[in-house]
Amino acid sequence: MNQHSEQSTQPQADRLFVALEIPQDIKATLSGLQSSFPGLKWTPASNLHLTLRFIGLVQPPHVELIRQSLRLVQCNAFHLVIAGLGLFRRKTGGILWAGVRQEAALLKCKQQVDAVLRVAAGLNLEEESFTPHLTLSRLKTSIPRTLKEQVQEKAVERFGTFHATGFTLFRSFLRPAGAIHAPVERYTMAVV
Repeated sequence: MNQHSEQSTQPQADRLFVALEIPQDIKATLSGLQSSFPGLKWTPASNLHLTLRFIGLVQPPHVELIRQSLRLVQCNAFHLVIAGLGLFRRKTGGILWAGVRQEAALLKCKQQVDAVLRVAAGLNLEEESFTPHLTLSRLKTSIPRTLKEQVQEKAVERFGTFHATGFTLFRSFLRPAGAIHAPVERYTMAVV
């Protein structure tokens, strides 16, 4: 077998992340904000989630180890409040986001997810600051002043509350029309 055909039979790496799924009513409320922000490319409601850890590209044989490792996470269910809008600046453009109140239980769950991915799955994960948020829109140009003003007007608005009872390992497929997120496995938290 020549080298070219060997490479073409190599399985493609999976793009993985761990996130909390958002209830449909909150997704609908956030999607309803689109009319207040004309001209922005909005994240489809089906893709709204709260990322706990972006893992990145993983070869298929390692995916099963990650699935098994995440079963070791022992988090208690907790309430989350989605409130306020904000902007992250990036080198090119920015991100419009809905805020998530930083609850101690959320931070503990994120730390446990990171710990099992490092120890049990053997992943070399970078330390990262954790600012819980839901990405509503990615801007490809600099952030206009009018957008900053609109965001400030909704900085304290509350969009909903929900009870987080589990987290999900997702596989992300990048497509020209936008990413598609498919659940790989869902994990249940203890209800206390």
